Amino acid sequence: MSPKGQRPEISFLVQYWLPILASAYNYPKPEDHEHVKIDEVPIKVGSGTKKPDVVYYWDKVPLVLIEAKKEGQSEENAKEQALSYVRNFPTNNPNYSKDGRRPRFVITTVAKNINFYIYRFEVAGQDFKDWLEKLDIALPFSDVLSHYGLSSGYRPAVLTPQDFSKEFLNELMAIYKLKKLITKDVIFNVASQILSYLENPKNYTSRHPYVSLDSYKDRQSHVRQLLGQYDLLGSLNSDNAREFRRFVLRSFQGTNLNQYMTEQCVIAFMVNLVNIKLTWKVLDFECGSGGFLSAVIDKGNIGLNNITGIDIDSLPYVIAKTYLAIYFGCFGKDNIDSIPVYCRNGLFYYGNDWDLVIGNPSGSNKYPNEERKDIDKVLANLETDLDLNGRSDSFSEYNFSIQQAIRSAKVGGRICLILPEGFFSNSQDEILRKYVAKHCKVLAIISLPRGVFKVGTDVQQAQRGSRTASMKMSILYVGKIRAVKDKEGLNLSDINLDYPVFLASINLPESTKGPVCEWLDDYLGIVSKQWESWQKNQVLTDPGEIKYKSLKKVIEKKKRKRERQKLLIDIEMKEKELPKYEQKIIAKTKISTALKGIFGKKKK
Repeated sequence: MSPKGQRPEISFLVQYWLPILASAYNYPKPEDHEHVKIDEVPIKVGSGTKKPDVVYYWDKVPLVLIEAKKEGQSEENAKEQALSYVRNFPTNNPNYSKDGRRPRFVITTVAKNINFYIYRFEVAGQDFKDWLEKLDIALPFSDVLSHYGLSSGYRPAVLTPQDFSKEFLNELMAIYKLKKLITKDVIFNVASQILSYLENPKNYTSRHPYVSLDSYKDRQSHVRQLLGQYDLLGSLNSDNAREFRRFVLRSFQGTNLNQYMTEQCVIAFMVNLVNIKLTWKVLDFECGSGGFLSAVIDKGNIGLNNITGIDIDSLPYVIAKTYLAIYFGCFGKDNIDSIPVYCRNGLFYYGNDWDLVIGNPSGSNKYPNEERKDIDKVLANLETDLDLNGRSDSFSEYNFSIQQAIRSAKVGGRICLILPEGFFSNSQDEILRKYVAKHCKVLAIISLPRGVFKVGTDVQQAQRGSRTASMKMSILYVGKIRAVKDKEGLNLSDINLDYPVFLASINLPESTKGPVCEWLDDYLGIVSKQWESWQKNQVLTDPGEIKYKSLKKVIEKKKRKRERQKLLIDIEMKEKELPKYEQKIIAKTKISTALKGIFGKKKK
């Protein structure tokens, strides 16, 4: 196209930059009208219609948009205008986008300065944003074609954990986000799309959730492009499963789905606590996203056939099944169907021969539920009058969860649950404490600091038993020593409660910036060391040994930081440095006096 009659910036672009892009980076030449549209694509922006300076096409798919500015104008303005063009690109017009896709790459020029960008999406809680991310190096056209899967002989790329979240999950979220906020339905559809593809990669376009986008052909095209661009089947591994779970955690910030909010370091700590055996059968009857199930398999090398996960809601069920499919490399309908995760009421009867019952009961009133008409089936398994006083016990989902855990474990089995710390002291929970003491030997109680569970995980409930993110929670670890007999009552006169119990409390450190596990993991490690010593001889390890190791870690971290700053400071670890550091740790990790005497007198 002749530069005559064109705006000065377009004329300079055509005469200067387009030839450079063609010769140096193999972009189509400016005279190649099939692949280079100069000042041709109409885009509605605000109340008017404008045209980007250049759009590069391939096979009628828009790939790269260029916005040029004259010398003296702002690069930021060029970027903002290009972003508005990308957002409002005429994806519903086949003359300008064959399959409804929009350009993913942007080039801006201001006189003789050039910058390359990629159009990004990011999800954080219910907020969703899109922006142009600047690329550090120039973008060859061959890389553009590879990104779209349009290059000759292209092979779908295997996803690293970083790419799985940044390039795949964020884009899939953008496709299924039809309204302003990220909702439960969006997360459900993202997980379902992955699971549907894994079940049948050749037929996912005839199934939900893809068919829910029938009115959005551009989004369906984006789904196909995304699944053609990456080798999802070749990307199934534990690292990507953990990235999927982290993505779900971030996406549910600000919602009330606390099933997903158990931090990975807490899960790992609990799994280490119970010392899983290879032959164990493990149950999580409120499995949420499946974190405990994967951790016990990973730690104990237990097969999928030895675990069972249950959740009453379809959303956590789909997320857990997707998580486990990614984690263990399951694809094909038979393999997906065989993943032992079920969408059912976790308070129904699932046997009483489990070696380990582990999990984080949600503390809501969804078990049982009048609307689901499942109360009778729940009460066929559990009791409402544990103390036999002729009145129903106060309603609390923890009541039913604790009963279910104890009934499900076999005699000699283990139970490890996260419960509100109030359970160990509230007068209304005395019945449940007696129930635990009658049937189990309490092995350990570990009090966690406030803030471990994600902000915004409130479970709204008018009755007692609700839980909020700010509540202080504790880990209860017990061994079952006596079978449950219905209508037996809670007389403890013949029960020996005079035995030692491992008690620990982790208080908030001075700083809780960053992810929870970054500040919590070290303290959980200290408790783990003490627990190992306690198991061997019922005494605690010399604190100095543990603190010394922690101190070394801190000093080495500081040393690396100073070396990066090129400060010539030689840091040596000396024994005399220990006491001051020990005092800090002891102030944060201590035996909780509030927990003493809960289940009976302790031996000194």
